[in-house]
Amino acid sequence: MPLFSLEQTPILLLVLAAALLPALEAWRRASARAKRHLSQIADLEARIEMLRDEKWEIAEREARYRDLVRAQGDLILRKDLEGRLTYVNDVFCDTFGRTRTEVIGRPFVPELPEGQRPRMLASFAGLATPPYRIRYDERAITSRGARWIAWEEFAIRDDDGRLIEFQAVGRDVTDRKEAEERLAEALEQAKEASRAKSLFLATMSHEIRTPMNGVIGMAKLLLGTKLDPAQRSYVEAVRASGEALLNIINDILDYSKIEAGKIVLDDAPFDPRTVLESVAELLAPRAFDKHLEIVTEISPAVPRRIMGDEARIRQILLNLAGNAIKFTGEGGVALRLLRVSAGGQGNGRAELLLEVEDTGIGMDDRAREHIFDEFAQADQSHARRYEGTGLGLAITKRLVAAMGGRIEVESEEGKGSLFRVHLPLRRAPGESDAPAPAALTGLSAIILCPHPLLGRGLARAAEAAGAATQLVATRDALERALRATPAPADIFVCPLSGPEGDGAELAALARSIVPNIGTLLLLRPQERDRLSELTQGAAAPFDGYLVRPVRAASLVARMTALRVRSWMPDASAPETRDYDDTAEVEAPPLLPVAPPALSPLTILVAEDNEINALLTRTLLEHTGHEVRLARNGAEAVAALEADAKGEIDLVLMDLHMPGMDGFEATARIRLLETPHASIPIIALTANAMAEDRQACLDAAMDDYLSKPVAAEELAGALSRWACRRSPHGPKAPERSALTSG
Repeated sequence: MPLFSLEQTPILLLVLAAALLPALEAWRRASARAKRHLSQIADLEARIEMLRDEKWEIAEREARYRDLVRAQGDLILRKDLEGRLTYVNDVFCDTFGRTRTEVIGRPFVPELPEGQRPRMLASFAGLATPPYRIRYDERAITSRGARWIAWEEFAIRDDDGRLIEFQAVGRDVTDRKEAEERLAEALEQAKEASRAKSLFLATMSHEIRTPMNGVIGMAKLLLGTKLDPAQRSYVEAVRASGEALLNIINDILDYSKIEAGKIVLDDAPFDPRTVLESVAELLAPRAFDKHLEIVTEISPAVPRRIMGDEARIRQILLNLAGNAIKFTGEGGVALRLLRVSAGGQGNGRAELLLEVEDTGIGMDDRAREHIFDEFAQADQSHARRYEGTGLGLAITKRLVAAMGGRIEVESEEGKGSLFRVHLPLRRAPGESDAPAPAALTGLSAIILCPHPLLGRGLARAAEAAGAATQLVATRDALERALRATPAPADIFVCPLSGPEGDGAELAALARSIVPNIGTLLLLRPQERDRLSELTQGAAAPFDGYLVRPVRAASLVARMTALRVRSWMPDASAPETRDYDDTAEVEAPPLLPVAPPALSPLTILVAEDNEINALLTRTLLEHTGHEVRLARNGAEAVAALEADAKGEIDLVLMDLHMPGMDGFEATARIRLLETPHASIPIIALTANAMAEDRQACLDAAMDDYLSKPVAAEELAGALSRWACRRSPHGPKAPERSALTSG
């Protein structure tokens, strides 16, 4: 019989389910907890793995850091707030021969050589304010001896910004320090050598100029006396040799000043045309002595007045043209002044181009490459024919560079050279760009000249003024030009003599073909003795003359005068020009005549050199002045103190004299309690440097003349200071000055 009936089964199931429900709930909860535990275990395992990775990375970084610190070779240490070491690296231990055990936890200051004070900080002083670090070099005793250590100390802060430690990093810079010391020593030696060189140059210049003043001055005095031709030739040789030596000294001094950066450029208005033409006229005797032509060509576009350093531009032209004459045996030299470009509207800029062309020996590629080097010569052979220092072109290049310009050279061996100088300059205020009027428009001229440079220069000058020109080189070409001209030629120009015959015959030929043609004679200064027969009288073959080198203004003036037939030739009225074209006349008076406005003066000359004293006395007495001599500064002061009547008007003061020099004497004079304290004092010295001039002015002198002094310069200085009082003395009214200087 069944234990339960069918009808009782549902009830039993319900009872059984009710009994199992708590167990099932407990199992479900246990299962959920197990799942959470498993998840937590997984998270823990992931975190453990991550920590393992981080630990490995930290260990790797620490190893890399240790390798980096070890490899960089710098000393590294840290100190706590009490100044005790908390860390040192291996380099520190090796450098100072100490172990970590010996130094950690103890204060540290490096041992220093005797006499030096420690600089390493034992506290945070100096690190508490920006930039929170200091740097210094210190010489310390190490295991390898005394070494220079470059330290850098900086503060270490916690996250709250509080100071907790400081770190010092040191680098051995002994090699650098020794190199710096060697460089400093070498620099000081170089400066000392430069000072010694400058002193040597100044001393040698003074010592050479003192006797040269006597040689050149006495030669000029002797040339002013009656001499036979042989004696005059000998004295001229002495004078020329002395001036050549003086030029060498000036070149060396110029180069020294430029090399030392002591050159100062002026910026004043001047006429570039006058500069170019005056240089040509100054060098003309030298060129004519070698039977060379020297010509000038000036573009009409060149401004009449520009701003710049006239003296230095003149020096550039003199160097280039002087070199050209020296290295030219036949042909000639041309000086050109061109305006190649102008600046924008209103800025007043104009680039000038100076050209110096010659027909001389020229240069090969190697010589051309080094021609602007110091002591370079175009002819470098042992048998070279051309003397000189080789500094002229080096000085020229540096002067051009100082003006912001550039210099170039074109040359071919045996065919001459062409130097070009580009100078960026400014037009003078008020200078217009308007071209000059063409004064010779409609005029035609025929120029016979066998010298290409001279002929082209004359033709271009006439054409720039508007004339139509025809240049011929032979007698046959002249006849063809005279007969073939559609309209009769207005003017014929030819030299006094040449390969085509006598100039007078050529002028007669021109007049026979064109009866009304005007004739102009080209002649050298030494040919002026024939002017009366060639240009005076109705039968004279020439209507006028032009002295070579010909100025463009003179050419235009002569042609204009011939055109209107209003010019009457007069050999006694020479052209108005800077060049003294009477320089070649026999026995020229070389001593200046006292200006008529300058009354005779009583001049005290303080000079210890007997020859220079004699020379100065002769120059002054020749121009009507009275001279009193003093052999040193003390005698000069005594002479003024004894001059109770105030007869002495002016003092010429040498600088280097025994006992009392010129500077001390000037100071004593300015302290006199008599009117002589305001007497003009002019330094007359063999010192020639720019600083020497300034030193004289700073020492209460009024003017400065460098020996060898030209008679004209001396006369000019006397004219400037005659009847004036020195501004360095007590204030006193000017005596009625005849000249104001």
